[in-house]
Amino acid sequence: MNFKTHNQLVIGLTGGILCGKSTALGAFQKCGAYTLSCDELVREISARPAVRRQISALTGAGEKEAVAQKIFSSAVARKKLEALLHPLVAREIQKRLKQNKIWLRVVEVPLLFEVSWQDAFDLTVCVLARPEELARRAKERAMSKTDFLRRSRIQFSQEKKAALADICLLNDASEAVLAEKVKTVCGALRKIYQSK
Repeated sequence: MNFKTHNQLVIGLTGGILCGKSTALGAFQKCGAYTLSCDELVREISARPAVRRQISALTGAGEKEAVAQKIFSSAVARKKLEALLHPLVAREIQKRLKQNKIWLRVVEVPLLFEVSWQDAFDLTVCVLARPEELARRAKERAMSKTDFLRRSRIQFSQEKKAALADICLLNDASEAVLAEKVKTVCGALRKIYQSK
């Protein structure tokens, strides 16, 4: 799999739960990047009747909440679901990237490193946040500590993601501060890639 194209920079954006991946994706879009969210693509693809039937058959669950409960509690069910959805998501990403000619494209992939997609991108960016800030955000969103830990367990630790990423953005302040960091990254990348 390869999302790279000539004369266009394709970034894989990732980070831990509640770190601000979607906020960073929005900031990249405001800087003029074409953006895609794998979570949104999964929702779109999962809504297709044929895919919905396959998900129900694989997980034994029909409702979204029941499917989520199953995949966060069963590694086997999660792997089966990933084997179904990831190729469909990858094809959709390739299709949409081909239709767009903006020089900078950013794809938010929560499990970027966990599924070894990093080499499909020109560059990887990881959004991070300190544990105390994550605890504050979880409380703000009424997410229990148990639920937060259960969801976090299927991902690499922030430290491991940071070690694998090309660029890391600490998101412990306001959305405006994160947006300014993204703007700085976009400015630097424009100088590097558009001067070739």
